[in-house]
Amino acid sequence: MTTKNVPSDDDESESKTEEREDREDRKYSYPALKVHQNGHDLYLTTIPVADVFPYASVEPFHENPEEGYQRKYDQRRAEDIAEYLSTPGQSIPINIVLSAQEAAELIYSSKTKQISYQRVKGAFNVLDGQHRLWGYHKCRIPHRVPVAIYQGLDRQTEARLFLDINSKHKGVPKAHLINVKNLAGTETETEAHLRRLFNQLNRDENSPLRGRLTATEATGGMLSRASFDSALGRAVKSESLRKLPTDKQYEVILNYLRAVHSELTDKEQLVRRNYFCASFELFDEVLRKAKKEHNSVKLSALQSIVQHIGSISESDFSGPAKRQRLVEAMRNRIHSDTDIDNDDV
Repeated sequence: MTTKNVPSDDDESESKTEEREDREDRKYSYPALKVHQNGHDLYLTTIPVADVFPYASVEPFHENPEEGYQRKYDQRRAEDIAEYLSTPGQSIPINIVLSAQEAAELIYSSKTKQISYQRVKGAFNVLDGQHRLWGYHKCRIPHRVPVAIYQGLDRQTEARLFLDINSKHKGVPKAHLINVKNLAGTETETEAHLRRLFNQLNRDENSPLRGRLTATEATGGMLSRASFDSALGRAVKSESLRKLPTDKQYEVILNYLRAVHSELTDKEQLVRRNYFCASFELFDEVLRKAKKEHNSVKLSALQSIVQHIGSISESDFSGPAKRQRLVEAMRNRIHSDTDIDNDDV
């Protein structure tokens, strides 16, 4: 696959002459389904990667702002896709979207239900899937590439379709992807542990999160699985917890949640994403301080440490660094008894 450069008149003339000389040796055909959709003809087929990659071009915006519309090539992303496609059992069923250029001389035979085109550089522009096409090319297995090929598009329509493809599509929420991992059998040990904690805390009558956790997207008064995993993932890896058996880990986490909830002026803050995640950034510090001062991490010991943060309101903080400033405010309150003043010097 090539990145297009704007050729000079001489280069273009010489290139066309070379293309005409060996054009008959470059014509191949593939079974295809023709689709007419809202004034556009497109063809659905699969083509061996060696028969499409060398003849597909990308017009990156950063190299040609006047006519380019594609994003910059990311080699690491392409290599990740190649590795995925090299793994037994893995597949990508999504079409790569191409726009046939005049040089392709694309023809569809209604009799044989096949398309044919000239195998020349620049035969196709890539509208969507440049990294997938690179991944197929870099893959050690010579896959056939599923493609959808538009015919008869001008540059403006190509750019519009690029915008539509990349703006109309809505990605699957992260919380939903996390939930499906269990069914797909791709959960890590940590993810499975977090799922069990999530379910247990959502059911436990002693949990302040009972009935307040949602496995889907967050709604008013509910905390999402994605936010829960982000916060608790840090806690279960902390020095204070990771050596404990899972039942004791749960007991400590439950005590911590109950302690924070009991001291909150506004109880609803516990299930607000920023406040919940900020409170767990201090989880290890609070446990260590409770252990040092009370030789315990039971509920009463934890309450004595977090009592000073109960009046802090998330609404007092805004902007992109909101959570970090919330963490710092909590940390300053928790460690206020260790502040250095004039009498200490």
